[in-house]
Amino acid sequence: MTDDLELPRPATMQLLTLAAVARPDWSTDQLRDVLAQARNGGMTFGRALVSVAQMIADPMAEPPDLLSELPDPWRHRRRPPEPETAHRGAAAARAALHRPDTD
Repeated sequence: MTDDLELPRPATMQLLTLAAVARPDWSTDQLRDVLAQARNGGMTFGRALVSVAQMIADPMAEPPDLLSELPDPWRHRRRPPEPETAHRGAAAARAALHRPDTD
């Protein structure tokens, strides 16, 4: 096997078929659209498979609930702070604690 192969392999049509049989109250078109949005949002097929299986088992779940599994977009785009940021903050805190009192 190659390392670049996504496992489990995407099987969207089979997942839609399972959902149609297990949850006839769901719209297959709506689930297909929601799956596409989730995958475009960065969700792996494995995570989508688990989430849809959990939703199938939940009698109150609806296809749009899958989108709540996506992380907030601002969390993806925000760069982590540089390591020296913590050092500058710690130095500022130490300086504030050791400042002589001014009356």
